[in-house]
Amino acid sequence: MQILPLAAAPFAIPILARWLHAEWGYYHERDSVERRFGELSGRLRDDGIPLTFVALEQGEPIGTASLTADDMETRPELKPWLASVLVTPTARGRGVGSALVQAVVAKAAELGYRILYLYTEDQMALYARLGWELHERTSYYSHDVTIMRIAL
Repeated sequence: MQILPLAAAPFAIPILARWLHAEWGYYHERDSVERRFGELSGRLRDDGIPLTFVALEQGEPIGTASLTADDMETRPELKPWLASVLVTPTARGRGVGSALVQAVVAKAAELGYRILYLYTEDQMALYARLGWELHERTSYYSHDVTIMRIAL
């Protein structure tokens, strides 16, 4: 498995755009695969925010995660965020998600950030195992979510 900045694997953009829309499109009223494609196309970098990582196995995408300035419109004061962590069902349970999270955490620290946030509906235990702690519980677009943070 390789974890690379999306800039090193731009061929993955159409695949990731479909995955991300299918997984979280319900959070954004005007979401579309095209919007996700455009967003990802703007992340072809490895030196600042926003950026996206892709996990590849035998040259095929099996997961993704992003570092973004913000991820919750209701909490604009919290910056930056780990966002859009997604692993294909066939690759789950093999450490892909953990490796993607660690890549984002390392990049945020390298860029000089001191704290990183995320929100999740149901993966609190995974993130706690990786050193994240509870920041708060709240509602976002009518979904109960947990905001977590990690010191860098």
